[in-house]
Amino acid sequence: MIAGYLHNGRPTANMFFVLYSYNTVSQALLLLRDLKIAQYAKLPPRAAFTAQIIGTILGAALNYVLMNSIINNQREVLLSVQGTNIWSGQQPQSYNSQAIAWGGLAHELFSTGQRYQWVPLSYLIGLVAPLPFWIIHRYWPRLRMDYYYIPIICYYVGALSAGINSSVVSYYMVSFSCQWWLRTRYPRWFVKYNYLVGAALDGGTQVMVFILSFAVQGAAGQAHLIPEWWGANQGGNYDRCLSL
Repeated sequence: MIAGYLHNGRPTANMFFVLYSYNTVSQALLLLRDLKIAQYAKLPPRAAFTAQIIGTILGAALNYVLMNSIINNQREVLLSVQGTNIWSGQQPQSYNSQAIAWGGLAHELFSTGQRYQWVPLSYLIGLVAPLPFWIIHRYWPRLRMDYYYIPIICYYVGALSAGINSSVVSYYMVSFSCQWWLRTRYPRWFVKYNYLVGAALDGGTQVMVFILSFAVQGAAGQAHLIPEWWGANQGGNYDRCLSL
């Protein structure tokens, strides 16, 4: 938003601004998250940081190769609005659309009196939103309002309003079983194995996405789809969301 007002009518400048500001901060937060998990797992900080740097360098090159291969072989699907049950261009399309909206039409869309004037005003709403919970917790601590983390709640309320979001159900299932059931019933097991299992699930998922993308779903050309059954709905979305 700041870049849109500073460089009005220049979407490319807005994209570079996001690249060197928001994306840099996001990647730094991801690195810090991994370092925190390494600390919980009692791994040496230097070893964890070295692994992160190696992974970042290799990942940048690998992602560039994968992205070009996918774009070349699935270009028509990525340019469509609906996409398929496997491929969707929602993220890069939204990146381009946001650059045009914020960088090219910021004054016309987000200024006072315009159609989306509440978007910048929501910053003030977000500033005030935690105050009622803080006041309640200060005077009535037994209500445990300190358990309600408003920034996370607001983030997911906004994230759930767009795109396919049925994957959030699995987030809740894993979080409930790990962060409450295991943590309260088996605290020793939780302390010793929880973060190792989380890292294993994360790494295993990424490996399977890589294998399925090229061996099954056609990232390198011809697709060899899994035979259709209830869990592999080839005529629609795998999680059976309604079509647009």
